[in-house]
Amino acid sequence: MSSAARAEQGAVVNCRTVDEAVDALRKSETRWLVANGKKWGDPEAIRIARALRSNTGLRELSLAGNLIGPAGAAALGAAVGQHARLKELYLHKNKLGQKGTESFAAALQSGGGAVSLQILNLSKNGIGPRLPDNLVTPSLFTLNISNNDITELPTSLSHMPGLEVQLDGNPLASPPISLYERSGWPAIRDFLKDIEASERQSNARDGLGSVSHMERDDALLSPARRALYEGRLGEAMSLAHRANDVLGGLGLS
Repeated sequence: MSSAARAEQGAVVNCRTVDEAVDALRKSETRWLVANGKKWGDPEAIRIARALRSNTGLRELSLAGNLIGPAGAAALGAAVGQHARLKELYLHKNKLGQKGTESFAAALQSGGGAVSLQILNLSKNGIGPRLPDNLVTPSLFTLNISNNDITELPTSLSHMPGLEVQLDGNPLASPPISLYERSGWPAIRDFLKDIEASERQSNARDGLGSVSHMERDDALLSPARRALYEGRLGEAMSLAHRANDVLGGLGLS
């Protein structure tokens, strides 16, 4: 939805100060509150969390690109947990870390479980090595935990078929295959196989089955394979398409 459309429905877009954000949350007609890139830390997050506890109308809260750490994350988790209507929460590019994420998850559950939350973005927060077991709520549709330091995921995630998990950019050791299946892993894997098979056929047809050609093919495809198995799905697809283009545009999509 555009900023203009949101404004007509009571949105406060890009609050300039924390006082403005708190005042907006005191109004039941406020539906969207966006305060990205303000360099706000825990004190500001705690103030927003306190105001959010008495708010009944907010649908989306975005505090991306700030400096929120464990204390602010815990306060926000408790406030979001008890909110009955908040559907989207964007906390990417903050400073939660492992401790902050654990505090956020625990507070989220003790606060009431965030019964309406559908989208949660915690990408680029230095989370790792393990994603907390209690982070995901039953109402959640999309969880973005990309570009963190996560090596281990709770197996419970693989038992939530309606949940889309964005995993790119994590050094995952052994992610549940069912998560990769919902995140596009088979499509990228099959794409790489198709490129390799088509290139082998092309080389055989043209008499190019030399060591130099095989080394060239492997040099092009290895980065895509590595990105795929490390969970960097977006990068894997990009590298696969690049290899496909270099190898002659084999008509793959």
